[in-house]
Amino acid sequence: MDNLPLFSLEPSVICCDLCDLGHEVKKWEKAGAKALHIDVLDGAFAPSLPVGLDTFIQLFERTGLPFDVHIMSLQNRWFIEQCLRMHPARICFQLEGEPDPAARIEQIREAGVIPGLALAPTTPLDDLVPYLDMIDFILLMRIKPGYAGHADESVQLDLDQRIRDARHMLDTGKPGRDIIIDGRVTFDDVSRLRKLGATVFVGGSRSLFSSDDYSANYEKMSKYYSEA
Repeated sequence: MDNLPLFSLEPSVICCDLCDLGHEVKKWEKAGAKALHIDVLDGAFAPSLPVGLDTFIQLFERTGLPFDVHIMSLQNRWFIEQCLRMHPARICFQLEGEPDPAARIEQIREAGVIPGLALAPTTPLDDLVPYLDMIDFILLMRIKPGYAGHADESVQLDLDQRIRDARHMLDTGKPGRDIIIDGRVTFDDVSRLRKLGATVFVGGSRSLFSSDDYSANYEKMSKYYSEA
């Protein structure tokens, strides 16, 4: 597990026991996690508001793990400003909710943080083209933003080809940029999708939180990652 990249397997903080976040994060530190995935929602762009900004900011003060922040909002300028208080390693935001993506990308980069863009399952990859030279990673969602807790929400079926196309698109400009997969990632998904070009996986209830033994879950997911 020690040879995994910094950004490879990220426990999704909103899947933690939200009444005991401090203890939960300590469990992930002990399990070997190298970064945490922070979902910031405004309740407008996506119909969910699981954890408030102040909670995340307090959590940052209790862990040394880097934060990889994913903003789902209609007010990205303000949310980016607030998220910078967490001193995150990276920030991405949903392209669909931002009228001026270039300005927001520059806002993130000027703060010394790595910028990226996130796409909902139905958003064409071609929408990334105007910003490809400005970003260092992308996040591809498998389900609609804010619907992770909806059991009847379907998972994107054409993800394999989407990853292939995204990898080709990114590598044509600047090779080596990360593709994050977010949304109901299973253990079995990891090795298969990594072979297609995905590099980072957000773990939730189907993988890293599939049992209370976080160390065993992380070790199992790391094995699938390393075998790809």
